Amino acid sequence: MKHLLIIGAGGFGREAFAMAGESAGYGTEFDVKGFLDARADALDGFAGYPPVVGDPATYVPEADDVFITALGSVRARKRCAEAVEAKGGRFVSLVHKSVFMGPNVTIGDGCYIAPGVSLTADVAVGRHADVFHNASVGHDSILGDFSHVYAQCAIGGGVRLGEGAQVYPGAVVTPRRTVGAYAVVGAGSVAFLDVPDGVTVHGNPAAPVE
Repeated sequence: MKHLLIIGAGGFGREAFAMAGESAGYGTEFDVKGFLDARADALDGFAGYPPVVGDPATYVPEADDVFITALGSVRARKRCAEAVEAKGGRFVSLVHKSVFMGPNVTIGDGCYIAPGVSLTADVAVGRHADVFHNASVGHDSILGDFSHVYAQCAIGGGVRLGEGAQVYPGAVVTPRRTVGAYAVVGAGSVAFLDVPDGVTVHGNPAAPVE
């Protein structure tokens, strides 16, 4: 049995704990050991959670530890994941039992795939990527490492999300579009065109914003 450590004891971390018990492999392949957070008091005032057992910057992985990051900032997520991996830590993915996965879907290590997600066919989800509640990802799409697809998004077929790209709640990325590295599609937006690296777009049709 492996022992899962959730990096981040904020709101996302608490959601990850709640979902872990309903994820594939819970109770047979892994249990939850606790949280890693620089704030030892991060869970003060919250009941029913395992403890904060250390700081991700200084924690030394033990033989049966596995990890997942639960941080809203994609850059912080990457920084923490790489620091733990440099110390030999191994990441696993949390995939909720309700997720639909069609043929030839692949999911990298360290991902968070939430309830109600649909990964239709021939979808590739990179390492440390997140797909949140009730989002759909169309055929032949590629979600880059550390990308975030938030709740109730629709990602069309053949879409490419670059490393760290973020598609905020309720947004639509139309088929065969590319959202570049660390680019952002704002909440409720409809992206009809490619989004260059590092650019934030918003609206319908989505246009760059300052």
